[in-house]
Amino acid sequence: MSAELLTILPAEFARCWLPANAPMPAWATDQGMLVIPDDMGIWIIGEAERMPVEANGERGWRALRLQPAARLASAAGALAHANIPYLSVTQDDVGYLLINAAHFELALTILTRAGGINNVQTTDERIVIKCAWRTPNGRARLSATFEAEVIEYDYRQDRWLVRLRDLRATDADPDARALIEAQLGRWAYVPSEARRGLTLPLKYETLTGQVRYFYPSDPRQSK
Repeated sequence: MSAELLTILPAEFARCWLPANAPMPAWATDQGMLVIPDDMGIWIIGEAERMPVEANGERGWRALRLQPAARLASAAGALAHANIPYLSVTQDDVGYLLINAAHFELALTILTRAGGINNVQTTDERIVIKCAWRTPNGRARLSATFEAEVIEYDYRQDRWLVRLRDLRATDADPDARALIEAQLGRWAYVPSEARRGLTLPLKYETLTGQVRYFYPSDPRQSK
C-alpha cells in the first residue's frame, strides 16, 4: 500500500478573510488555527466551533489532511479538473484541502477513484446510509436510514467499510422493523456513491441473513 495518507477530519471548519492592513485578532493565534497569507490579506482557517461569532467566518467547510504534502498538487488538480472549489494549505510536510460540505462527498470519490489516492483514514466520522428492500411478496418497498461509523476505505473495490450505529428513520411495520433494528452494531461494505446520498437497493434476504451483507463482526478479521 502506498505510504501517502488522506485523513478525513470530522469537524466542521470555517474560514475568515482579513485585509492586509487589518490587525490580527487574538483568537487567530490559538492552537489549531491556520493563518494563510495571500496577495490581498490573510485567510484564517480553523474548526468552526472554535472561531468566535464576531469573526463572521464562512462556515460549512470540511477538511482533508494529506501526507506527504508533495501529493497536494496532484490532488488539488483532480478537484480543479472536476470544477470543485477548494482551498489548499501546506504546513510543514502536511497538506490540507478545505472543501465546501456540499461538494465533499463528490470530492472524496474523485480523489480516491480518479485522483489515485488509495490510503484513506477517518477520525470518528459518521455518515448517513439509506437502504431499501422489496418485501418477499414484491408488493411493498421498505426503507431505512442509518447513522454509520466510517471505518476504512477499500480502494481495491472502491467501497467503504462502515458500522451501523443508529436507526434514524424507517417506514417498516413492527415485524420488519425488528429485523432492521437487529442490524444495528453490524458491519457492511457500501459503495462510494452511498456517501453521496444513493439509496442502496438490497435484497430482503440481507435482513434475514440468507444473503450475507451485514456482518456480525469485523469482516476484515476473516480474510
